Amino acid sequence: MAENKGARVAGTISVGAAILAALAYINSKKAEAKPPGGEIVLPDEFMQLIIAIAASSDIIESDVKKIIDELTKLAIDVQGWPANANSITGLRVAITPATGIQLPSIIVPSGMALVIKAWALNPAWLFVAPSVGEAGNINQSYPLLPSETVSYFVQNADEIYISGMTPAGVPTLGCFACLTVEQRKGGGA
Repeated sequence: MAENKGARVAGTISVGAAILAALAYINSKKAEAKPPGGEIVLPDEFMQLIIAIAASSDIIESDVKKIIDELTKLAIDVQGWPANANSITGLRVAITPATGIQLPSIIVPSGMALVIKAWALNPAWLFVAPSVGEAGNINQSYPLLPSETVSYFVQNADEIYISGMTPAGVPTLGCFACLTVEQRKGGGA
């Protein structure tokens, strides 16, 4: 720790000495670079550049103000979080093996999800899909093990089909799916 502190002090002194040496050198050159009349003359091109920069700053400021004015006129519709629900719907559905079933019609309000849970005591897996054909094919559906859940932001639960099968594709009886979704009273989706 002491060595580190000593190194920092030595580094600080070295940097300070270098700065002082640079300042002394610059001061000695100032006297030599000064024209005899004490007046500094800038090239015409440089003066034109300075004038152009000064003139364009007003234009840039004006353009920025115009852009800000136009942005404030825009009506930006940001939905944000959905309004709180004031009710829920929940039910258990018996699943037909292999062929699968279409879920019952349950409206899912905008911004809310339909939650599907495989019944904990299911003797097989559930397979979830957007069509009856895909629900009966383990390669085209989403598998749900017992007690597992999945959520879908669909407009209505009847857009989903579910079948019950073993992982090998053997249809099995006695499977159930539990559904729940938040609801808004008054029918507002």
